[in-house]
Amino acid sequence: MAAAVLVGDPANAQVIVRVRVVASVAGAAAAERPAYARLDQPVVLYAVLQTRTTLYTDAPALTLAGRRVTTEPLARAPRAALAWRRVEPTAATMSNTDEDGVSNFHFAPIAYATSALAGGETGALAADVRPTLTPDHGHGVGTMRFQVTATQGDRTAASPGPEAQRGRGSGGLTDDVFRVSLRRDDSYLGYLTEMFGQPYIWASAGATDATHESERLEGADCADFVVYGERRLGHQIAYTYTGGLPQITKLLAAGTRGDDGVYRDAHGHPLPFGAPGDIVLFPRHVGVLVEDRGTPGVLDDQDIMMHALFDTPKEQPIADSGYADKPVELRRWPTRR
Repeated sequence: MAAAVLVGDPANAQVIVRVRVVASVAGAAAAERPAYARLDQPVVLYAVLQTRTTLYTDAPALTLAGRRVTTEPLARAPRAALAWRRVEPTAATMSNTDEDGVSNFHFAPIAYATSALAGGETGALAADVRPTLTPDHGHGVGTMRFQVTATQGDRTAASPGPEAQRGRGSGGLTDDVFRVSLRRDDSYLGYLTEMFGQPYIWASAGATDATHESERLEGADCADFVVYGERRLGHQIAYTYTGGLPQITKLLAAGTRGDDGVYRDAHGHPLPFGAPGDIVLFPRHVGVLVEDRGTPGVLDDQDIMMHALFDTPKEQPIADSGYADKPVELRRWPTRR
């Protein structure tokens, strides 16, 4: 269980009828919509306790439904014990199809559970998106959902949590479960880090691109993962599969790996490393180049790629990706110069 923090005035006999989580990004007014921020932009979570007449919070300013609202500090709220929790996926990999990976497509429910989130000031704390139930590949960046509860005697009110399943057309949770996404920076690779901590979903999908599981930061397969970053940059590229990527990217080079780990074309010439953010497309898998780690200036299996494959997204040498021995195409989004 999460550690409880007592707040409020024992003389206030009102009943708490609703609890919300809101967040302030870089000192802006706190709001209940999903929060997106760079790692250098502080994100502070605040509890909002609501009685029949009053909203109580320690947020300096609060916006609900797009309108600034009047609040009272938590010190004047009904006496209650607050407890903060993460709401996080319990599995790093799952599938929307049967075991053969092809038949009986369905939106498989994503299993979520709560875990204790300790620390922070009374009624407020810094958003910590590091997962505890799956591997932490982001180390401070990624997406996490949060819940707060307020207990008065034998009565507990809670903000939405694992029970708030979105239902049809999705395996995840509604936006009522408060979500924070922290990215490294505003680059293509930076936006991809928002997906850290979310499960790999074989055949991730959506009824539309706007309602896609990746768009909602519920998870992604390898192809949808690399598309997500382009969409976050404002480029309206449709989610697709690895076989569709050649139609929407530019081919820079193609080849196979030699015994020395260097990829060479049909004439034996080493493939160029290209640039961070370029796509490395293998048969039925794709990743994104992050860093030139091997022989400088050429593509080899020591170079670092970012990808999602039967695990939450991560960075690792191509040699450790499981696809290093496959033919590769080096490709680039046409939006890049």
